[in-house]
Amino acid sequence: MALALATLALLIALAVPQVALAQTGSSSLLDNPALLVAIVVGIVLVLVIGVGIVMAVVSRVGTRFLVDNVPSDDKMAAFDKQQDAALAAERSQPRKPIKISPAAEPFAIALGGFLVVFILASLFVTPPPEKGNAAGTPSPAAPSGLPTTGDFTKIVAALPKGNPDNGAKLFMSMGCSGCHGQQKDQRIVGPSFYGLWGRAATRKPGYGSAEYIYESIVNPNAYVVQGFQGGIMPQTFSKQLSPQDMADILAWIHRDHNEPQ
Repeated sequence: MALALATLALLIALAVPQVALAQTGSSSLLDNPALLVAIVVGIVLVLVIGVGIVMAVVSRVGTRFLVDNVPSDDKMAAFDKQQDAALAAERSQPRKPIKISPAAEPFAIALGGFLVVFILASLFVTPPPEKGNAAGTPSPAAPSGLPTTGDFTKIVAALPKGNPDNGAKLFMSMGCSGCHGQQKDQRIVGPSFYGLWGRAATRKPGYGSAEYIYESIVNPNAYVVQGFQGGIMPQTFSKQLSPQDMADILAWIHRDHNEPQ
């Protein structure tokens, strides 16, 4: 601190005469660059020394605060002993056994018995084997969907009795109405259903109306009506429709689209 004050006093002593001369017009600080540099350097040194002094004071104050407030080694050792004693006392206390009141004993016994029986059953009881043939192998799963080839007369005859009202709903829900109209000469993508039942009997030799419509649904590219493009109708209806669905659709076409040609 004394060094900083001495340096500042020396700079003032050198600068005052120069300032006085500058005021009288005899000389100027700008005419003596060495002195100007010395003054600037001195000011910087004073600032650096001052900042260092302030930091030293702050460090000293912080150190004193920590020394006065941080527990000593003896206090920390005493605290550790106190914690160890409390933990040992807690461990030495006997644990209280779980007590079941006389009123709850029947329920506890019943629950324990149920758990024992359940565990034993899961370990020793095995599910019955799958039904199979004489060799003990599982029977193959029954085929699903509708056949796309074969004797369609027998296939159609084996269908259950159809519900035409449900057939009308399937026409809408399966997306058929997006490609087939129901009015006379109405053309959307495929042929109109108007008069389809009577017209279907004339399409292929040896096919009745039901056989032709059945094949047109499960295998639509087997016969493409002249003037229409093949390969557009989906090929998946044989897997999507059940025999009952097919019977319902045929019953609906027979009832509602059997107009004379």
